Amino acid sequence: MADILKITTPLVNRTQSMEPKGDMALNSQFNLQEIAKVVKTNPQTEILKQNNGLVEREETSALLMNMLKDPTVAAATLKNIFAMQEMIKLLPVNNKPFTEEIEQLFEQLMVNPEDIGAELVRQEYDTCSFKGELFDFLRAELAERPEQKDLQTAVLAFLKSLTLTVSKREILGSVSNSLDFLSRSIAPSKALSAALAQLAEEYRAEGSEERFPELKREALELFGQLEDNLLYSPKLEKVVSMALYNLSRFNDNPHYLRETTSFLLSQLYGDAKRENLLQLLQKHLDSAFAAQQLREEAAREPNAKPDSVMDVLAKILNAQLKSDEPLIVNSEKMERIIHSLLSSPCNFTPLLHYVIPVQYQDTQVFAEIWINPHGNEDDRERRGGDEDAVHMLLVFDVGGIGHFELELYVQQNTVDFSLLCPPAYVGAYRDMELDLRRCIRNTEYQFGEIRFDKLERPRSLMDVFKSLPYKRTGVDVRV
Repeated sequence: MADILKITTPLVNRTQSMEPKGDMALNSQFNLQEIAKVVKTNPQTEILKQNNGLVEREETSALLMNMLKDPTVAAATLKNIFAMQEMIKLLPVNNKPFTEEIEQLFEQLMVNPEDIGAELVRQEYDTCSFKGELFDFLRAELAERPEQKDLQTAVLAFLKSLTLTVSKREILGSVSNSLDFLSRSIAPSKALSAALAQLAEEYRAEGSEERFPELKREALELFGQLEDNLLYSPKLEKVVSMALYNLSRFNDNPHYLRETTSFLLSQLYGDAKRENLLQLLQKHLDSAFAAQQLREEAAREPNAKPDSVMDVLAKILNAQLKSDEPLIVNSEKMERIIHSLLSSPCNFTPLLHYVIPVQYQDTQVFAEIWINPHGNEDDRERRGGDEDAVHMLLVFDVGGIGHFELELYVQQNTVDFSLLCPPAYVGAYRDMELDLRRCIRNTEYQFGEIRFDKLERPRSLMDVFKSLPYKRTGVDVRV
């Protein structure tokens, strides 16, 4: 048998040029998941990144994680703002009306001790949308018939249509603000900037709801021109994305609420309940539209007194944006203020949240309150771990004294009390335990465990509210 030839040289023409082997590395990410089994759970950072597409990915995770590590993020922000109040007095008085306006807003930002309760109620009302007789009625119906799926579907559709109906003006206002920002950002492109500014005014004008299809078409055309502009950047792309999202939220079907209401009425038993629902709905709509009108009038009236701490802070930021004076709050700090307020609470921190800056005589106190109404999730080892409980963290900074952390765990009528304070005050507070127990003796509550200790380091929200890491993870995968 003939020997098999062993070829050791390539069969190519000697005069042909040899191209080097290309890099086999992929230029773009290509994820191929094996669906047969879970080899490794997704790292938490990756879960966070994939769900925050409208902001810088790494910034988002770091921002929200820092918020969890620092439960005084908003209160500390307000404290820094008040430090800037002294800076205002040092600015050259180039614009006296502007300086007087800012100083007046700073005075309105502080809450008197006797007004703390009213301020808490206002912030709670702004935080929780579904409050009032109408929503109590719906909760009662769902609780009475928890197994009726058609009723649940009808309630969900009704709430969606109701929310879209009462938020139309807010949606248009958000789109208008986005157009204003885009107009200012591309000011060198005079024609396009002017067109965006003009369209922003049209979104704010009376009758814009009826003109929505036309205004939406104009916005989409301008967004297309903006994408071809040399000044278009990733930051502006995010603003456009948010504007498109708000446009998608607007429902211009005038019969949507009527249709969902009819469906819900068909699921209720008895004419009395149906009539009650219609009356509560009309009352809620009248109240919502009246409050909306008052807010719009207050926004147009520069001397109108703000209703709450958040309204005052919004006016301070708005005054800064519209002023040509030297920056009171630089852009970086302004973004942090807005991020801290918008991120508290959110799906990342599903807790009730209040910010209370208090002026008592010559002392300023900046307090921040976090509440988990399902406190039994945070500590199941306590007595009756499956019973409902309320878990609260009050963090406050007292001028000239220091930082305090007060934790309350309320189950039925028993309150567990824990105060961490500056080391110099621990002994004084421990001597007050009997007085504290005596103070609530005539109420329906009683103290359980009372603890006073020194605050060695500020605790994070995850240190206090143990259920937060599990709520943020989403799915617990076990192999």
